[in-house]
Amino acid sequence: MKISDIVNRQNPPQPWEEGEKIPWDEPDFSKRMLKEHLSQDHNAASRRFEVVHRQVDWLERLAGGLEKDLKVLDLACGPGLHSLDFARRGHSTYGIDFSPASIEWAQSQTEEQSLSSDFVHGDIRNAEFGTGYDLAILLFGEMNVFTAEDLSLIARKTRAALNTGGMLMLEPHEPGVIRANFETAPSWSAQESGLFSDRPHMLIDEGFWHDDVQMAVKRWYVVDSETNEVTNYSQTVVEHTKAELVKLIEAEGFTVSDAPGGWPAGNDDGSPEFYPLVAVAK
Repeated sequence: MKISDIVNRQNPPQPWEEGEKIPWDEPDFSKRMLKEHLSQDHNAASRRFEVVHRQVDWLERLAGGLEKDLKVLDLACGPGLHSLDFARRGHSTYGIDFSPASIEWAQSQTEEQSLSSDFVHGDIRNAEFGTGYDLAILLFGEMNVFTAEDLSLIARKTRAALNTGGMLMLEPHEPGVIRANFETAPSWSAQESGLFSDRPHMLIDEGFWHDDVQMAVKRWYVVDSETNEVTNYSQTVVEHTKAELVKLIEAEGFTVSDAPGGWPAGNDDGSPEFYPLVAVAK
């Protein structure tokens, strides 16, 4: 791409037409993203370790892990922080993620700490899950980046992986949060390095809301300061209502139940961005 392509860009882009998501699976990008996952300065990529620990406390009680050892499926696990915390408590875990650097780091922690965890690099839409799980988790609004068809597929595969009575814990975005966070006016910044590039660059970002389909499209342009080469990234995020999610999940062999109170979402200083949605495998 050239800078003229930015000037002549289409506004707004349609959902999915410029790509599904930012490039978590690119090796260099995933290394930069891993730094954000492991940062203890914010909860923007993965939650801080102390928040993860409180979430695992909540999940362990939910799934009956205080009375028995659990087998846990961690979908879109990032660097496996939840899986590793479960494993330190004596449970066995299996994590799947799109990011090669995150999976490599998670597996290294498993080996260093001699934990009963395993991690695989893959797309949860086509990766093998295995069977016999007591609990499956898909956290941090990750479910909102999938089409309804893909989300149904993931729910169907998860149901096949869970024991009857096993639990699926989802963490969708609160209503209104996606539009508030992703519908943004164009802005730019000059960076020596950052999430999208190790090299000096200018980063332009903008976000659009499609009210007819309740989806947001976020777009980034990365302009290399030396070559002027432009790289475009885009991500679509879907605003599901709770009623829509319940209908979709229950169609795949679950019963959605009220979540216990006290879910530690990791945003104690502001309004909730996510809520817990618990489904039991029939």
